[in-house]
Amino acid sequence: LQQVRTVFLALAAAFGLASAGAQEPAERVLDAFEEIAPWTAAPSDDVRASLAQTQGETGRALRFSFDFGGGAGYAAIRRALPLELPENYEISFQIRGEAPANNLEFKLTDESGENVWWSVRRDYAFPREWTRIAIRKRQIEFAWGPTQDRRLRRAAHFEFVVSAGAGGAGAIEIDNLTIRALPLAPISYPAPTARATS
Repeated sequence: LQQVRTVFLALAAAFGLASAGAQEPAERVLDAFEEIAPWTAAPSDDVRASLAQTQGETGRALRFSFDFGGGAGYAAIRRALPLELPENYEISFQIRGEAPANNLEFKLTDESGENVWWSVRRDYAFPREWTRIAIRKRQIEFAWGPTQDRRLRRAAHFEFVVSAGAGGAGAIEIDNLTIRALPLAPISYPAPTARATS
């Protein structure tokens, strides 16, 4: 009986350690939008865009208003935010808005500003309530630029872009831009096995 108890306690301790090791890594806040001075608006020709501070999900947030004026184009906001990226990661933010369905683009650029990586949600219906968007490394693709090395290891600038789908005018609000390191994906998976009973 004592041996059984000893084995049980050892298994329980091992399980507890495994569970502790499996906890999700903590998120790192890149921008809580308590100040919006680092961000600048960059609309295309004939598109109007402006920034303002507003109430966030927690604390304050950034309000980004735009008007396509009945045409096409894009409205962007941009800030310098140098960041060494982990081998695997997830970038997330909170968003809500009152705007027609348009394309929502999240972009990262390198120091030159000429090489761009992005994640695009086309014809995105902006939620009226705060909603978390999470973008994993595999969902960020090289968009354009002269570089021959298309692996993104270090970002210099972050951008949020609304490009014309339905067009029109509206505003979106953004809060809590964060990054979270993720475990590396396994290089290989064990071969599948099958069992059958009569």
